[in-house]
Amino acid sequence: MSFTHSVGFISSTDIDNKRPSAITNEPLRIAIIAHCLYPIAQPYAGGLEMITQLICDELVAQGHEVLLYAHKDSRTQATLVPMLTRAEFEATVYENEHDTVGMSREEMYQYLVYQRVLRDIIERDARGEIDIVHNHSLHHIPMMTGQAFGARFFTTFHTPIFPQLRLALLTLRHGTNTQFTAISKHQQQLFSEFVPSHVVYNGVDVESFIANTQPTDSLIRENGEFYFWYGRICPEKGTHLAMQYCIEAGKRLIIAGPKSNEDYFNEQVAPLLSQDRKNGEQKLFDYIGHVTKEEVNHYLVQATAMLFTSTWDEPYGLTLAESLACGTPVIGFDVGASAEIVTPNTGIIVAKEDKEAFIKAFSEIKHISRQACRERALQFCSVSAMVEGYLALYKAAVRDSQLKKGFSNSRNEPLAQSAFIHDKSNSLTGSNPKLNHTSNDCCITMSLEER
Repeated sequence: MSFTHSVGFISSTDIDNKRPSAITNEPLRIAIIAHCLYPIAQPYAGGLEMITQLICDELVAQGHEVLLYAHKDSRTQATLVPMLTRAEFEATVYENEHDTVGMSREEMYQYLVYQRVLRDIIERDARGEIDIVHNHSLHHIPMMTGQAFGARFFTTFHTPIFPQLRLALLTLRHGTNTQFTAISKHQQQLFSEFVPSHVVYNGVDVESFIANTQPTDSLIRENGEFYFWYGRICPEKGTHLAMQYCIEAGKRLIIAGPKSNEDYFNEQVAPLLSQDRKNGEQKLFDYIGHVTKEEVNHYLVQATAMLFTSTWDEPYGLTLAESLACGTPVIGFDVGASAEIVTPNTGIIVAKEDKEAFIKAFSEIKHISRQACRERALQFCSVSAMVEGYLALYKAAVRDSQLKKGFSNSRNEPLAQSAFIHDKSNSLTGSNPKLNHTSNDCCITMSLEER
């Protein structure tokens, strides 16, 4: 089965070779749509929230004007346009309204959130205030309504193909002028059945991590040999596998992360911890719970290696990038994008659940250069590398749009004040007087895990 698409497959390496010349010395005006359920703020609900914040803050740092449509409690260097709150939703929708349209209450809430976001963006665009729209929402409404922007509208695929995404993809596969990005080549291939996409790898704030690049032999003499596993404790992250391999190899393991699946923890992890406690001073495991980024950094720089035992195809794998940022090599399964991030000189990737190969890697990992790990992170896993990839695509889209219009709508036309000062007469709340007091004024806050 074949379909006609308006954009072709390229990777982030292609972007470097085909980057267009700058279209203007003026900053771009970019509207970014976040997921509506959680604030774009620390402590992050997950990797998506972290990535969204990093993109916004880096774009602002580079001088671009950014609108972030997000949960009202978000923290960002961009101009925050708060999304419809649940209280506002309840104030304007009948108690049984969702039943009348055959939706769950939650589905109806999200539907109205994104409809209002897109209405506001379309109105701003009609006034010539927006160059690019970048959708990170994971919802079908922005993907469908975004057709109004053509190639200036980007959707990034951060996750597997969940139902909300599939709903839009079933239509868009027949043709769309909008563009798509994937966070790895593995992710690109996953979505290729529906639409082509550009690869722009995720990035982490590498500079915010303290790295230890001394030789591993010296590190072991100072701290002893131990390994670090961190992430959500759930079946798909394979915590118990890391523990079993360490038992067989007689290696110390520090485990960090929230119990996101209590049944799994109680059935697979807790018995191994209990059994280990009987070993007294010779025990191998320490479970330290859910820890901060600074604590993760503290353990990683002392660890001989980070263990990655995910049994599902991770779209990216932020823990891999963070480990490399600390100068810490990785022993991990070849799932999802892991082999795209961890190279042979920064870690050892083995077949999924290959116990023998994994245990063998404990001795081989000591020969990996920790300096090479840090350098890989700086070159490949940084926020600046990620945003550079997006900016190349943004500029190409705006350039092409200007060429098609023949520059009839010149960007030299003056705008009233800043394009991204929230116009009170066009608030997301609409005309309902019950709501207008809550979000007429744009809240601007300053600051600034897929675990």
